[in-house]
Amino acid sequence: MEPRLPTCVAWGDGAWLLRWDKDAAGAVGWLARRLQEDPAEGIEEWAPAFSSVLLRFKGRAPGEASLLEWMGRLPEAWPKWETGRVVDVPVRYDGPDLEEVARRTGHGVEELVRRHSGGDYRVRCLGFSPGFGYLEGLDPGLHVPRRDTPRERVRVGSVAIGGEHAGVYTVPSPGGWNLLGTTSRRLFDPGAARLEERFVLGTGDRVRFVPTQERGEEEPGGARWAAPAVPWLRVRATGAMLGVQDDGRAGWLRFGVPVGGSLDRVAAHWANRLLGNEDGAPVLELAGGGQVMESLMHLTVSVTGADAHAWVQSPDGSSRTVRAWSTTSLGPGDVLTFRGPRHGTWTYMGLAGGVDAPVVMGSASVNRRAGLGAAPCAGETLAGRSRDALLGGGMASRWVDSSRLPSRAGGSLRVWPAPQSAWLDAAGRRALFRQPWRVSLRSDRVGFRMEGEPVRMEPRRLESEPVMPGTIQLPPDGQPIVTMPDGPTVGGYPKVGWIDPRDMARLVQAGWGRQVEWVPAGWD
Repeated sequence: MEPRLPTCVAWGDGAWLLRWDKDAAGAVGWLARRLQEDPAEGIEEWAPAFSSVLLRFKGRAPGEASLLEWMGRLPEAWPKWETGRVVDVPVRYDGPDLEEVARRTGHGVEELVRRHSGGDYRVRCLGFSPGFGYLEGLDPGLHVPRRDTPRERVRVGSVAIGGEHAGVYTVPSPGGWNLLGTTSRRLFDPGAARLEERFVLGTGDRVRFVPTQERGEEEPGGARWAAPAVPWLRVRATGAMLGVQDDGRAGWLRFGVPVGGSLDRVAAHWANRLLGNEDGAPVLELAGGGQVMESLMHLTVSVTGADAHAWVQSPDGSSRTVRAWSTTSLGPGDVLTFRGPRHGTWTYMGLAGGVDAPVVMGSASVNRRAGLGAAPCAGETLAGRSRDALLGGGMASRWVDSSRLPSRAGGSLRVWPAPQSAWLDAAGRRALFRQPWRVSLRSDRVGFRMEGEPVRMEPRRLESEPVMPGTIQLPPDGQPIVTMPDGPTVGGYPKVGWIDPRDMARLVQAGWGRQVEWVPAGWD
């Protein structure tokens, strides 16, 4: 009989991680069904993993006693967690690691294919990427470790094994699993109208791999940028990075879809407020400089976030500097250029009504790793969503008093305990909190890699658990990784801290190569 009550681990003041002491598929499946049918009031997101469930609340989370009271009297024995659904996945066994895995396991290729396709698999949870199912039931004779060096890109439909699990890559992404073949069946389709077509696999489903000679189709394309009927701006150059972001995709975490959204939400909200938009309206997110845009009409834009060192060149040859955290009026033929931030990293540009961008699964946010959303390329045009807004110079210039803004970059960031904080000994805590951490040049919207003296921790076995943005994960090399909004929803590294959401903007604006310090908040 499985344990009845989970351990409740606080995650900041707005989330709980419910964890069972051992593998508890029935418990997780039971709670997931209850959340689906009768969610507790105030729950914003929930995500099951192998033996744990994350509950993230709107605002402050209830106390542990209230949480367990809501769960009610747990059953003496968990009901079966399988759904009864069987999903057939055709596989062409042509993967680049097929022969190497056969050699390492001591089987011939034919025997390897027979064992892999003969397995009876169950979907334990979705995570890592949208619709990616962690499948249990892999033949013990096929348990091989993941690759020492992950591939930078694995194509959609790659059928793979890693450790004791099997899986199918649903989006192009880096990956360290061993690739045995490819499938033509698409397991994640963000454009599908029905939920069961959007996410083919669900927790508790059975999966059968069926050998075939059928080749996989070309990788599906994501949402495409559509030229507006009345264009406002033409993108001459996208620079180092140009994307569209809003407040992200809430409600999809349990399917492995990251929340996403603006890295500096404070700056993005102010870009909208300066134009009278709603806080969560889509904005342009820029980084690195080099973006050039030509105005095609009279309009007003806003620029916030990093001091982007921007200026406007007019057709008559005159030029003017764009003030940070303010609105700027543009006329036909004016060219707005972003040279690159003098302070900070991420800049936000707003248009009246919000940027008119494709909406995928309830959000216009671009997640390149997951293939969600779209942003304009060089030569394409864009517009705002407002069709009756006053666009010309009649809109008075507006700006934000910088004295009202908190520190925008670097400094000390508050860190709350996370599920594995107690695994750190005294030396580990000193290493975490008593040194500056440098933002690695390899940081992006998926994760910020930090560089400093390694934080050492005694190795322990940890099942993959849900991960929230702002989580400080500690890989074996002791160099922390801060999960960002486009990061994986499930992770197997120890989670030793969680950065206060009010301080995340200061981390993302610190800039590559700059330093920050972490200070404990709420630690014993």
